[in-house]
Amino acid sequence: MLEENQIKILMGMRELEQSLAEMYALFLEKFPEHKNLWSVLVKEELEHAEAVQKLYQLTYKNDAAFSEASTRLSAVESIIDYVKKTCEIGRQDALTAEQALELSRDIEKSMIAKNIFKHFKVRLEHSSLLNYLRTSSENHAQLVEEEIKRHNKRR
Repeated sequence: MLEENQIKILMGMRELEQSLAEMYALFLEKFPEHKNLWSVLVKEELEHAEAVQKLYQLTYKNDAAFSEASTRLSAVESIIDYVKKTCEIGRQDALTAEQALELSRDIEKSMIAKNIFKHFKVRLEHSSLLNYLRTSSENHAQLVEEEIKRHNKRR
């Protein structure tokens, strides 16, 4: 059974993934020249939110365990706030495409550094879900980095 703080962290992670999807959807609208990247990120962040929800459900079936270790709710909330502020700035047309890309890269790298998914243990039959979350977060940072390089070559 999860403790209250663990539940809050997991629900925060779900909200963070949804907030990232919203941010990337906004960037898709504002910077369509990078639509391939933004489309992939929107889709995958929504999948991540669903996967976090699934992990949460698995803990109640004793098919998964979550030990937050050094993960703090305040850290998750801080990233959510940052993403939401970035969205507000983007809605005001106060970001360039280059800034949006760089912010996205920094956020994705921050997610990798937090590595919250390493604190899960799941039954073997659910390991692909956990592996997907771990590897796709790393892939996001790499995708954004590649897009930044393409963007810089066009300048």
